[in-house]
Amino acid sequence: MKSETLSQASGQQTQRQLLRYGGEHYSKIAGVAVILLVIVFSQISSSAYVYDADIAILAAIGAIGLNLLTGYAGLISVGNAAFLAIGAYSVVLLDKSMPFPLPIFAGAAAASIVGFAIGLPSLRLSGLYLIFSTLALQFVVAFAANQYDTSSGAIAGHFVPTAKLGPWQIASEKVWFMVLLVVLVLVSLFVWNIVRGQPGRAFAALRRNEAAASVVGVNVTMTKLSVFALSSAIIGLAGGLGAYFMQDVSNGYYSLTLTVSYVAMILIGGLASIWGSIIGAFVVTMIPFLMQAGASTFSGTLGGFAQRNLSSLETAVYGLAILVFLFFRPAGIASLAKIKRRKSSAAEAVAAVR
Repeated sequence: MKSETLSQASGQQTQRQLLRYGGEHYSKIAGVAVILLVIVFSQISSSAYVYDADIAILAAIGAIGLNLLTGYAGLISVGNAAFLAIGAYSVVLLDKSMPFPLPIFAGAAAASIVGFAIGLPSLRLSGLYLIFSTLALQFVVAFAANQYDTSSGAIAGHFVPTAKLGPWQIASEKVWFMVLLVVLVLVSLFVWNIVRGQPGRAFAALRRNEAAASVVGVNVTMTKLSVFALSSAIIGLAGGLGAYFMQDVSNGYYSLTLTVSYVAMILIGGLASIWGSIIGAFVVTMIPFLMQAGASTFSGTLGGFAQRNLSSLETAVYGLAILVFLFFRPAGIASLAKIKRRKSSAAEAVAAVR
């Protein structure tokens, strides 16, 4: 009887392992299929649609960086627009003295250093106080950027030359699409490997309970500082890529509205989810384009009001979207796939036992 029970337990464990392996296998296949479909889309679509997709991919890279900090480690930051600005202005300062893509890497390193520094208050602050400390960085960077724009006579913005990789120019929207897609995949794999390893377990312990994490051996100080530095570096990388893509860097772009939009991305897509960051970035990035199209269709007083106050309306929509998802879908869009996967795995397990 005992051997029979052990045999059944062993069989059930093997079935669970096969189900888990099958789920991961199908996830990889689905990921490759999505990438292939996206590449095909970029080649057959018009430049306007590909341009919108480029903006969404840039946002997705930054959203993954923010989600690493907020979703995986549970540390709240609203200074992400500042790190985007650091990456972009590093390109402005270094493009003439460094070949592409070195200014981007330098901007990511600069953002990482600033992120490490801004992570120091997190050792003693949490919650609302930590939010205000990261918000202070936003105003400091905005002031510094404005002073630089004024002193350099570039009130309308800084022109960034076309990115060149040897003799190859990265100019068209479709070429940029392929470059940005490769960067997105590399960043996603990099973060995926981190969150599945020992650092990811430390981040998860920190998110659940800081005191308990310290008791079980997690170096809370280094974990907090390292995740701030790593998250900031990824966001700074997105800022540098955006500078070369847009070929224009202006202080006004890196505003609180941009900060709110990135928070909306990870909340709508799903916290602690790489796919959620990507989905949320595409959803939120399409909002301004849809609102511009909608405003142009209205006529009279309503249309004029919408066009004059488009930026404020975008912020209001972001805030409304955040509230809706916090109340009705706090786990984000990515949780829908998880629920379906759990139901299907449970059904297969029940069928296997029967």
